[in-house]
Amino acid sequence: MKYFTILLFLAHWTTSMAQITLTNEVVGSLGHHDVLSGTHEISATAGESITQTKTGAAYTLTQGFHQPFSTGAINFTVLVTDASCPVSTDGAARVDSISGCSPPYTVTWSMGTTGVNADRLSTGTYAVTVEAGQCSYTRNFTVGAGPEELCKLTFFNAFSPNGDGQNDVWTIENITRPEFSDNQIEIFNRWGQAVWSGSGYNNSEIAWNGSGKNGNGLPDATYFYVAKVAGTVYKGYVELTR
Repeated sequence: MKYFTILLFLAHWTTSMAQITLTNEVVGSLGHHDVLSGTHEISATAGESITQTKTGAAYTLTQGFHQPFSTGAINFTVLVTDASCPVSTDGAARVDSISGCSPPYTVTWSMGTTGVNADRLSTGTYAVTVEAGQCSYTRNFTVGAGPEELCKLTFFNAFSPNGDGQNDVWTIENITRPEFSDNQIEIFNRWGQAVWSGSGYNNSEIAWNGSGKNGNGLPDATYFYVAKVAGTVYKGYVELTR
């Protein structure tokens, strides 16, 4: 009589990136045999499955399950632009040179925004997280500031009054400093018609939120401002995009 023995093994998987090894094992000893035909029989050894999990720097491998391929831990650089002065919010940061794991990458900042760029940052410490599949890495960074004497007016040329809590009003950097409190702002459309005006502009209670004089929202377009601040006149444009 001819006998056939089948042994069930768990897989052996070694990855050179993280040096994770899952060893061979016999599943168990519960068995049975069957007569196939005539004098031929087959016997099998089987049993309960044994699952091993090993964790590396960038991912986890579990026996018996397919795992996404990884090329190592995520790495990236944060390029920081300091604010122009201690009370300015014109600092910026950019995630650069992302590598490791498999793209596409998702970038999330501690301020709640996404994308590789973050702007309008004040001085302080922030964090940014880059993710790709099972990989994730968070890096902290600090925005510094220039000297106090560099604090000057900065007229941002775009805002998005869509009610999401970010850039919902047109911001004039440092307009709240005491030396700039005497101010009058006028906004004009492309035909030269005044659509909004305010005195004592402060980026909060008195600020242009994209509405016209009647309180209705103005259409997306390019508008023009004339700002009279402490005896000096400033002119420029601002993009309204919802």
